[in-house]
Amino acid sequence: MSVEVCLVELKIPENIGFIARIMKNFGFDRLFLYKCNINEKAYITASHAADILDKAAIIEDLKKYLAGKDLVVGTTGISGLKEERYLRRPIFYPDELKEHLKGKYARTTILFGREDYGLSNEEIEMCDMLVNIPTSPEYPVMNVSHSVAIILYELRKEAYKLEEKCYATSEDIERLVGYFEELLKESRYPAHRLPRTLLMLKRVNKRALMTKNEYTTYLGVIRKIKIYLEELHNTHHTAENKK
Repeated sequence: MSVEVCLVELKIPENIGFIARIMKNFGFDRLFLYKCNINEKAYITASHAADILDKAAIIEDLKKYLAGKDLVVGTTGISGLKEERYLRRPIFYPDELKEHLKGKYARTTILFGREDYGLSNEEIEMCDMLVNIPTSPEYPVMNVSHSVAIILYELRKEAYKLEEKCYATSEDIERLVGYFEELLKESRYPAHRLPRTLLMLKRVNKRALMTKNEYTTYLGVIRKIKIYLEELHNTHHTAENKK
């Protein structure tokens, strides 16, 4: 699997250094930093993993960076979000995330948020799914570097046979959802339900990690239905005019 670690606004340089060490421990080397406080203390803590910090990419626009990924996984200490049930993103445990990604060569980014409150609601909105580490209710808060260690350990503890595939991009999914929108409008789907339904379709299709071939077939089916409905509508309109 192709996994990137993205740190969002970490304030403590030592945490960044510890995370670099953990990444090297488990064989991951793609680190991205968004508004993180990195300085010499991070390098001291990283020790022999300083090369991970040297290669780390600085992100200026988080939304633009995530748009090019096949799958975006957010980390959260909250197991339940205050959203409508059918709009919730699935929340995986680390071992379940491992099984979901097993055998897939998808460009996956895992977001780790701030030390004090993690990822913001806006950042969670950018994620396709969430991962939560089950902890004791007496003291559920974990250091961000410990969270990285547990998740990367799960993702790395088995050697997977990778099948390199090309997956549908975020832009592809947007195009697919656009066709769905046209179909729903054509079928007189309730307008007040449309935004939430399209959001759900976008999330479900993004999580599916469709290959390009699967996407092309799927899109072809939707387009065929759309063309048929348009022809049916035109035939009906012509018949009405002849009366």
